[in-house]
Amino acid sequence: MSEELASEAIADVTTTDPVAFARAVAELPAGVFVFQGDEHLVIGANRAARMFFGDRPEIVGRPIREVYPEITGQQLYPLLDRVLTTGEPFTAHEWRIIVEGHADGDERFVSFWLVALSGPDGRRCGVGCQFVDVTDQVRRRRTAENDAAALRRRYAAAQDVVLTLQRSLLPVGLPVLPGVRIAAHYLVAAAEQAAGGDWFEAVPVDGRVAAVVGDVVGHGAEASAVMGQLRAVLVEFLLDGDDLATAMARLERFAGRVSGARGATVCVALIDPAEGTLRYVCAGHPPPLVVAADGSTRYLPAPGGGPLSLAGPPPRVGTATLAPDELLLMFSDGLVERSGRDQSVGLAELAEVASSAVRLDVPSLRAADVTDRVAELTVERMTRQGYQDDVTVLALRLTGEPVPDFLADVPAQPGQLAPLRARLEDWLIALGADEPDIVSIEMGVLEAVSNAVEHAYDLPGGRIRVEGVLDEQGRACLTVVDHGRWRTPEPDPGRRGRGLLMIRSCMDTVEVEATAEGTTVLLDRRLRRDPVVDLARTASPTIPRQHPAEMGVTITRSKRPSISVSGPIDLSTTEELRRQLWSASRGGALPLTVELGAVTHLASAGIQVLYDFVEQMTAEGRTLRFVVPPGCPAGYAIRLSDLHRVSEVVDADS
Repeated sequence: MSEELASEAIADVTTTDPVAFARAVAELPAGVFVFQGDEHLVIGANRAARMFFGDRPEIVGRPIREVYPEITGQQLYPLLDRVLTTGEPFTAHEWRIIVEGHADGDERFVSFWLVALSGPDGRRCGVGCQFVDVTDQVRRRRTAENDAAALRRRYAAAQDVVLTLQRSLLPVGLPVLPGVRIAAHYLVAAAEQAAGGDWFEAVPVDGRVAAVVGDVVGHGAEASAVMGQLRAVLVEFLLDGDDLATAMARLERFAGRVSGARGATVCVALIDPAEGTLRYVCAGHPPPLVVAADGSTRYLPAPGGGPLSLAGPPPRVGTATLAPDELLLMFSDGLVERSGRDQSVGLAELAEVASSAVRLDVPSLRAADVTDRVAELTVERMTRQGYQDDVTVLALRLTGEPVPDFLADVPAQPGQLAPLRARLEDWLIALGADEPDIVSIEMGVLEAVSNAVEHAYDLPGGRIRVEGVLDEQGRACLTVVDHGRWRTPEPDPGRRGRGLLMIRSCMDTVEVEATAEGTTVLLDRRLRRDPVVDLARTASPTIPRQHPAEMGVTITRSKRPSISVSGPIDLSTTEELRRQLWSASRGGALPLTVELGAVTHLASAGIQVLYDFVEQMTAEGRTLRFVVPPGCPAGYAIRLSDLHRVSEVVDADS
């Protein structure tokens, strides 16, 4: 049908039977809104549109900002303004918005279409909106995409030289420090541009944290190489103890000797979390945004100073004070640049988006720390309509109060291991540690405690003390103390004696001090949080896991039986594990598959049981297979003990 005939048909329906047409629109499964004027007054909404927003009363004749205030800061109002002003339609697919009142969660996804409406005189007078709630489809797809094996294959296939190069030049991790939470997101502008020139860094410096965001002119391998040099030398200057003015003067001289560094911009902030004081410089770079806990925002005054190695004035040092729970948002100009528009427009949008992200309180996002949430939502919402340059966001929030030190004094009994592990994990999560550090520290500390339980005391009544502290360099420092007298080790420990090896592999440094009064094991590991280096991966909040105090076993009996083990495998559960393995294999008469993906902790005592079982099954001529999904705690212990070299170990897909 031609456009002319279609227009005639529509006109025919609306003029000959407007009531029937209105009824049809009212019952459409897609939501329909009609807005009028610059304030976007609601002059019409069908049933689907009203029900999507909770069927609020008396919406007709009121501005959309007043009817649906929760969508402020979600970048919808500027779209209505743009369509009304330009007359150009707008289409969006699977746009995430937060809407109050839905039983299955406030986080929704919609696909929508906006078109300009004209009055009888031909002038634009409003905007029409049609939308479809695609939340269920998006959730189903995301559930499927969360399959670990599929994500690994997709990641391996899609990973290219761009991000590999960029990751090698950016920080390997962000520090976890007392009194401050840090998050970073980075987007490279486009794959065909090879690599970006944005960079960021956060390092502890004498009880303070130095935060840096910079931007090298251009793209490609050369820009990345220059970025890497500037980042490395500036960090070195700061770690040497240079004040900001001296460090920037040295960086200026260095940039003058490096081809491609002229015109680079950089913002450096030196923050004292304990005092809440801030010193900062902006060499041709946008000043940071401060967001308070109530959502109020302010940009720090630009202290002045031009880009590196140009004829402009040297950067001056500004000072400011941050209140507890205030968030400092540092960013590159790629976040706020808008084609054909003044940068002030992007800065205003950034303040609105960041404010909305701080105030957001929905169950689906509540588990994440507000620092991670602001960094993620800011990048997501500010780049929805595309971005032309690299985008970097570095967020730092003063927590107000440091997490208390860890302290546990427990009887030297196997039954104390599971509750101790739960307490230790809760403490590490409160610090802001990521999953790899939590797993490693749990394994190292619990192995040290297990050794003391097993070897330190000949008689009941002994106790073990575990202490932990997060120091100013971002190291989790833990101490395991007993007051027993260790038994003399056997000359040939056989397959035993892996405990200390496992401890050393989990921690950065391990020291053992044995005296007549007892044994002290000193352990430390530097905590790091991964920055997000592409939009495909969002920040993963560390959510407290369940802490099963007992080992669980499920046996599937058949000609090829399997046994699934969950919970801890430590001194308190090894004998039960041994019994269940023999039961599942009918005393070694049948081949057996052992699934260990749900095991929360695999101690050296458990490794000993598995080794014994492998040896006896092999002697009987029976096959034995371990199923160990990548990333699970049991996998680390199995690789470390070389169990995979004497028995078949496969992942869940195999």
